[in-house]
Amino acid sequence: MAKNNSHVQGIAVQIFGEEYLIAESDAVKVQKIASYVDEKMREIDGQHPGRIPTSKLAVLAAMTIADELMQTLSEQNRLAETAQENLQRLTELVDARASMVTERVDELSQPRRRWREEGEPQLDHAAAK
Repeated sequence: MAKNNSHVQGIAVQIFGEEYLIAESDAVKVQKIASYVDEKMREIDGQHPGRIPTSKLAVLAAMTIADELMQTLSEQNRLAETAQENLQRLTELVDARASMVTERVDELSQPRRRWREEGEPQLDHAAAK
């Protein structure tokens, strides 16, 4: 069977001195990610005296980035729960205020209803003089 000579097309990035071809259409996104991974690998390399194999640095960087992701997701969940609780309290307050307004409107409407039902009061013209 003949080999296909097609070349992988992608975006070239440098991570820790090595070039990688990443198959992605968004070059800016790929560069940002590669830069971040490179930064983490260099940060970890700088924290350890002596030479650490690149493969181990990559795993440590992946673990560090995964930990950051997990913390971010946890914080996002906490914020979503707080927002939901605040929304629930706000909804309860709005409902309570709407109920108060409705009750007040009903109270104010009672005399008008009685007045309409009883008819317009007759004025005693003799007493008015």
